[in-house]
Amino acid sequence: MIKTLKYYLLSCSVLLTACATTSGSYLADTSEAKQEINLRPNATGADIKEPLSLEDVQARTLAYNAEYLRSHTQLMDSVVKAGERGKELLPTIYASSFATLRNNRSASTGVQVEDASGPVPDTFFTAQDKAVAVSNFTTTWDLLEIGLSGLKKNKRNINTLTNVENNRLMCNKLIVDVESAYWRAVAYEEAERKNEWLKSRIAYALNVSQQAAEEKPESRIFELMFQREILDINRWYQALYRSLVPAKPDLARLMNLPAGERFTLKADRLPAALGPLTKKDPAELIETAYNYRPEIRTALYQTDKTILDNKEALWRHLPSMRLFLSGNHDTNSFTLNQDFLSAGLNLSWDILRLSQMNETKKQSEDRLKQQEHQTEIMASAVMAQVLVAKDQVTKLDHDLSLAWKGLNVQGEIVDKTRADFEKGDKPEGQLIKEELMKELYFMREQMARAELHTAKRRLEQSVGQVSLCQAPSEAPETIDMQTQDNQNNKTGRI
Repeated sequence: MIKTLKYYLLSCSVLLTACATTSGSYLADTSEAKQEINLRPNATGADIKEPLSLEDVQARTLAYNAEYLRSHTQLMDSVVKAGERGKELLPTIYASSFATLRNNRSASTGVQVEDASGPVPDTFFTAQDKAVAVSNFTTTWDLLEIGLSGLKKNKRNINTLTNVENNRLMCNKLIVDVESAYWRAVAYEEAERKNEWLKSRIAYALNVSQQAAEEKPESRIFELMFQREILDINRWYQALYRSLVPAKPDLARLMNLPAGERFTLKADRLPAALGPLTKKDPAELIETAYNYRPEIRTALYQTDKTILDNKEALWRHLPSMRLFLSGNHDTNSFTLNQDFLSAGLNLSWDILRLSQMNETKKQSEDRLKQQEHQTEIMASAVMAQVLVAKDQVTKLDHDLSLAWKGLNVQGEIVDKTRADFEKGDKPEGQLIKEELMKELYFMREQMARAELHTAKRRLEQSVGQVSLCQAPSEAPETIDMQTQDNQNNKTGRI
């Protein structure tokens, strides 16, 4: 019988091993079978009847951008987890069952006992059936984990507040990218509308100049120099034009539009005023950044989380205590009570870990110092970014004033040259050259204006106060804001 059982168990083992190691056929799924609707499920058409304004693009970006949606989903998940309270007080519940089989009966001798649950027969001896099945349903409370529930709740709150700042950081980045891409795309559309006209004017000017050079050989050198000027102006213009070509695809990517989706923009002029933030002195801007910059606030939250982690590490040196309550059923017919309840307390303590408590404290202090050092490094980087952003606004404001002045000067030159051409005092080629220069100055002025307002957005981003993005005081109400208030009080230590 025993030999037969051995052969049976061996056969089962070989069969299970063969099933586990049997290779299956793998059919590669090529990218050709992938559709854009599967790869980019949030990409939807613009569905607009009028040109898109800057506000329309910003709203659509925050509604459909894949990165921002993922960040927002993570934030909502952390808010839900932060609202889960009392789970640490619930027990661990599990059910188990096992069976044993033997080839003969288990027999034993014993002594007569008294049992308060009922009379015991005089002939009772403990023994076991050949086949026995034991089942139990157990609930366990980990008392140490219950004691740590407060720390875990605070860490969940910190994770939620961190995701709030990450969400705001992503929003800040998107708004700055939209600002840059939108106005460059507006300049591109303007250049695109004039592109064919400019090509025809350049071709006409070169043709007239070439005919004049052939008719008057003595003036050939002057005509060639004129053609060189025309070609240089066109080269400069085309270089600016090519730099604007990626603007609309970038804008479509930010709005998560389907590939090939066409849209037009509302070509409003940028406002002249840059807002009160650009008028603040650098020290005030740096102080604002230390209070509102998402990276700084995240670093402070992580410092608090490190403190909680250090406390938990020390608590882990305490003994582990588990309280259990179990319902049991035993099919052994020789057992007097086949159904019974059991309860107990399991206490375990790793005595050797007590000697490691000082090492745990030292590691905790090192982690905290390292986190605080990282926060100081980030504060220095933020300060440099604020100063650079402030300086960029000042310099680009000066560049815009020069570009605007150059456009006005070139406009007067074109008007004077056109009047002279109509009188017959200037050739048409000279008028075409000045018109090309005016378009070049116009594109430079548009790009300078776009760069200035992008720099203004970057200044807002550097201090953590980009409009349309959630302010730190507007965190979800389900979060315990005590930790956030502590962070606001700690910004002075940077």
